[in-house]
Amino acid sequence: MNISIIIPMYNSKETIKNAVESVINQTYNEAIEIIVVNDGSRDGCEKIVEEMIENNQTNKSIKLINKPNGGVSSVRNRGIKEASGEYIAFLDSDDAWHPQKLELVLEALKDEEIKFIGHGYTLKNNFQEQFHQKQPIKISFTKLLLKNFAVTPSIVIKKDICEYFDASMSHTEDHELWLRIALKTDVYYLDLPLTTLGRPQLSQGGLSANKWAMRKGELQMYKNIVGNKKKLILFFPFLVAFSFAKHLRHIIKDFFAKK
Repeated sequence: MNISIIIPMYNSKETIKNAVESVINQTYNEAIEIIVVNDGSRDGCEKIVEEMIENNQTNKSIKLINKPNGGVSSVRNRGIKEASGEYIAFLDSDDAWHPQKLELVLEALKDEEIKFIGHGYTLKNNFQEQFHQKQPIKISFTKLLLKNFAVTPSIVIKKDICEYFDASMSHTEDHELWLRIALKTDVYYLDLPLTTLGRPQLSQGGLSANKWAMRKGELQMYKNIVGNKKKLILFFPFLVAFSFAKHLRHIIKDFFAKK
């Protein structure tokens, strides 16, 4: 079972080596393909990847693609086009994988019914912790519609069902893609924290930090998915109200946090 790992990179001089090494150091010993897509970085991070390629003595291929700056969706889409693996996985340049990540996820994917899976994450380094295989949980389309079930660096998809990210969206573009894929196949979740995030979700500095932009992205996501599944149009007003209710909750929470 071969797999391509797509790592978007933009001014990631301080973190890219750790991200790539977390893939190289996987307990899964089969050959894999690591595709680092440089989105017009200006800090010289591509030189770090070039050095890793030159010194690579493992059975894990490292490939660097340089492209003009176009945003994270364009980067991931380029990686998907270049990928040769049967499966595609995503990792961000400031995150890292637990050493058992591929071993455990690919074991779950031996079930041919599972073509799309995500798993849990943590904010701490848990690399010394030993995990045991768990039974994946099926996520209903309705549940996924109301809440993104996993962060992007935890997702693994069979390439022949994978689609492209909507490059016109700057927020919730990952959730929107998962919903489109979920129209074609069941969604599964592995309840293991196999990705360490470099920053908390919704933290300052991340794309998801702008909560109003997140809401606008979410509304666009609902509009797109209704376009793909017409029967959902009856639920569109509820989805809009649900999104605004979440935004109001965030405003109230932030207000009292400042008190």
